[in-house]
Amino acid sequence: MKRIKYIKNEKGALSIEFLGILPFYFLLFLFLWQVVASGYAVFIAKTAVNEAVKAYSLNNGDMNIAAQKAKQVLGNSSVIEFKDLQRDSSYHPGKKGEFKLILKTKHPLVFIPDKWKNSSSLPLEQSAVGMELVP
Repeated sequence: MKRIKYIKNEKGALSIEFLGILPFYFLLFLFLWQVVASGYAVFIAKTAVNEAVKAYSLNNGDMNIAAQKAKQVLGNSSVIEFKDLQRDSSYHPGKKGEFKLILKTKHPLVFIPDKWKNSSSLPLEQSAVGMELVP
C-alpha cells in the first residue's frame, strides 16, 4: 500500500519537467541573440557602404578614403569585420557620373569559439549607388 502511495506522490514533478525543458530555453535564447546580432550586422554594413559612397563622391573618387570611412563606421565590433570595398566595374549607370560601391564583410557567429570563427563566418555583401560630384 505504501508503494502505491509513493508512486502517486507528484511532489517535485514540476521541477524535474522544468529541468528537462531548460536546455531548450537556452538554445532558444542563443538563437534569438544570434538573430539580433545578424540584424545589427546587416544594418551597420548598409550604413557603412552608404557613408563610403558619400566619401567617395566628395573626394574625387579616392577609394582609400572611402574604405577608411567604411572601416570607421564598422568600428571595432565583434559581430562584423571589414574585408574589402570595391567599385563595381560591371555596373552600367543610367546617368553620367553614377557609380556603385560594394562592401564585403564577414559576420562571425556569436557563440562560436574564437578558433573556429574564421571558418564559420558568414559573408555579407552590401552595395550602394552614388553620383560623382563635379566642381
